[in-house]
Amino acid sequence: MKKIIYELNEIPKKLFDFYSSAFPNSAFAKLKKNANLYVTQTADVGILSPWVTWPTMHRGVSNLKHQISDLGQDLSYINKDYPNLYQILANSDYKVGVFGSLQSYPLPKNIDNYSFYVPDTFAYGIECQPKYLSKFQKFNLSMVKKNGRNVKSNIDLLNAFDLIINSRKLGISISTYGNLIKQISMELINRDRLVRRRASQAELSFDLFVKQLQIKKPDISFFFTNHLASSMHRYWPSIFPDDYSKNQFDKEWLVRWSQEIPHAIKIANYQIKYLMDFCEKNNYQLIIASSMGQAAVNNVKPAINQILITDIKKLLRFIDINENEWQPRMNMVPQIVIKPINNQILKKLEKLEKLLINGKKIGISKTATGDIKIELSIYNQNIISIEYDKKNIPTDLVGISLIDLQDAARAYAYHIPEGILIDYIPERIKVKKNWTSISVLDFAPSILKSFSLKKPSYMDGDINLFNYQ
Repeated sequence: MKKIIYELNEIPKKLFDFYSSAFPNSAFAKLKKNANLYVTQTADVGILSPWVTWPTMHRGVSNLKHQISDLGQDLSYINKDYPNLYQILANSDYKVGVFGSLQSYPLPKNIDNYSFYVPDTFAYGIECQPKYLSKFQKFNLSMVKKNGRNVKSNIDLLNAFDLIINSRKLGISISTYGNLIKQISMELINRDRLVRRRASQAELSFDLFVKQLQIKKPDISFFFTNHLASSMHRYWPSIFPDDYSKNQFDKEWLVRWSQEIPHAIKIANYQIKYLMDFCEKNNYQLIIASSMGQAAVNNVKPAINQILITDIKKLLRFIDINENEWQPRMNMVPQIVIKPINNQILKKLEKLEKLLINGKKIGISKTATGDIKIELSIYNQNIISIEYDKKNIPTDLVGISLIDLQDAARAYAYHIPEGILIDYIPERIKVKKNWTSISVLDFAPSILKSFSLKKPSYMDGDINLFNYQ
C-alpha cells in the first residue's frame, strides 16, 4: 500500500491526547479512535536534537552508528554506510517524494529516481526536483535567514513576487492566500500575531507538497513541519500551567500567548484531515510520526531579553578575520555556524578568549565536518557590557546586541525521548493498538518490509510494525 509520512516534529502523546479530547470532531480525535497508536522511544545517546533523531528514524540506527550530530553535516560517507529510508526505496525503483525532511540536503545524485524532492530549511542551496520548486525554496530560505530569535514584519519582496506569479504551477491555494491576508491584517491590529508567521510557512509548504502528491502519486512521500514544535517550545506553560511551579509565570503572559499552540495545532489538524481524505480516495496509508517529543522544563525563568551575536561579519572583522576566509552556514539561533576556508582562521578565533560579554565568554566548538559553531546566549540583563583584553569597548564594534524578546519566551518545553507514531488506514478492519510502546528503530525496517524489501543487516529494529496479520 502506498504511504504518506507526515513528520509532525516533536509532538508528544500528552499534547495529542489533550487536543483530541478537547475537540472530539477533529482529525486528531478521529485518529485516536481509528488508528494504531504508538509511543516511540528514541535510541539516541546524549543531547537530543531533531537533526539527530530524525536521521535515526530514517536510517534505522542510533547516533552511535550514524554519527550525525550537526545541521548541514557532510553525509556523503554516512549515506554509503547507513543510507536513509528514502534512498533505499528510490534505489529499489519505488517512486519517492521528499519535502523538508531534516538532513535532506544536498539532492541525491540519482535525483531522477524521485518524484519530487525539496530539501529542509537549513539547506545551503535552493536546488529542488522538479527545478521549478526552487522558486519556493529561494523564498523559504530567505525568510528563515531573516527571522532568527524574533519574527520580523518585513519580507523578501523580490522572491515573494516571483512566488506569487508562479502560484498556480507551484500549487499555492486561494485559501492559503486568504489565510496569509488574514495573518497580515491581524498583525496590523495586534503585533503579537507576528509570531504566527512561522506557521504561515508551513501552510505554503503543505500546498506545494499536496500539488506534487496529486500529480505524481508516489509510492511513499515524506512531509516535515516544525511549526507546532516551535510553538510548544515557547508557549507550553499557556496550555499546561500545572507543569510548572505556582506563580512561575505571570497570568497576563499566560493569557496573552494562550492561543499560539491552538493556532499551530489547528493548522496541523487541517493538514492531517486533508491527508486522511486523500488516503481514503486514493488507497493510501497515513503515518504521522515524531522522532521524539517535548515536555515542560522545570525551574526555567521567563525571558525578557537576550544577548546575542547579531552581526557575525562585524564580530569576525574585530578579530581580523576577513569575509574571504569563511563561508556562512545555516544555523539555529543562538548558534552561528561558519565554514573556514583556511586553517589560519582557527588561530585567529582564539582571540575571542579575550572577549567577555557581561562577564561570560563566547562558546566556540568544531563540528564533525570541520565547521565552526559560535554561540552566545545570556538572558535577562539590564545592560550589555563588553570587555576585550580587560578593556571596555563599544558594543557596535563586535556585532553583539541586547535584544528585547517579542514574546518573553525561551525553551519552556524541551526534548524528551518519547514521541508518537500513528498508523492510519481508512476503513481498517484489523485490531487497533492503543499506545503501544516501540523503538524508533522499528520504523525504517518495517517500512522496507511493507514494500517487500529485506531489512539491511546493520538495522537493529523489529520489522513487524506494519504487519497486520
